[in-house]
Amino acid sequence: MLEIRDLHVRYGAIAAIRGIDLEVRTGEIVALIGGNGAGKSTITRAVAGLVPYQGEIRYDGRVLRANMAEATVRSGIALVPEGRGILGRMTVEENLLIGVHCGPNRREAKAEIGRMLERFPILAERRHSLASLLSGGEQQILSIARALLTGPRLLILDEPSLGLAPKWVAQVFALLTMLRQQGLTVLLVEQKARQALRIADRAYLLDTGRVVATGAAADLANDRVVSETFLGGRPVGQPSPEAG
Repeated sequence: MLEIRDLHVRYGAIAAIRGIDLEVRTGEIVALIGGNGAGKSTITRAVAGLVPYQGEIRYDGRVLRANMAEATVRSGIALVPEGRGILGRMTVEENLLIGVHCGPNRREAKAEIGRMLERFPILAERRHSLASLLSGGEQQILSIARALLTGPRLLILDEPSLGLAPKWVAQVFALLTMLRQQGLTVLLVEQKARQALRIADRAYLLDTGRVVATGAAADLANDRVVSETFLGGRPVGQPSPEAG
C-alpha cells in the first residue's frame, strides 16, 4: 500500500532522514521505533504531505507530492499527530466535524458523526464539552475518531501513547488492534517500543535518520542485540530474572 524509496528530509542544515526505504502492506500494523531524534515523526510528516522531501513516496501505486496535505487526506491517508492536535476551544462535536469536512461524505456529516459517537460512547457523553476539558486519553480517542471520519485506508499515528495513563495506553493499543482486524492498515510511531512490537506485524528500527534493523516485530522484540541496545533490557519473550 505504501512504498518509500530513498527518502531524504532536511531541516535547514540538519539531515533528519538519510535515504530510508520502507513499505507498508495492506492490512498490516507496521511500527517505527527508535529514540528521540531518530526521524520517526519526520517520516510521518513526509507521508502526510506536510514537509518537503527528496526521494519517492507511493501510495496504492500513485506517487504522492510533497506539501500536498489536503490531497493526501483525500487519497485515503489520515495522520493522528503527536500531541493529538485537537482544537481545545471547540467542542468534541465541532472537532469531529473537521474530520467529516476532510472526508468523502460531507453530505452525510450528521449521520457519520452519529455513527462515530455510537462507536466511542465516551465522546457521545462529552459531545458538547470543550475538547480542552477532556482527559488526555479522551483527547486521544477524539483525535483518532476525527481521523477515522476522513475515511482512511491507511491510518498513521505519531506517539499515540504520549502523556497517557497506563489505562488509556492499553485502550489505545487495543483499539489499534481492533481497527487492523476490521481491515485498516496502520503505520505506528511509538516510543513505547515493546508495546508497539507486541501488536505490530513488522517494524523498522531507526537511529539518526537511518533504518538500522527491520523485520517481523516478534523477531526484533526477541533479538538480544536490538533489545539491549535500543529497547533498554531483555528480549520481550524472555522472563524477568525475578520470574519463578
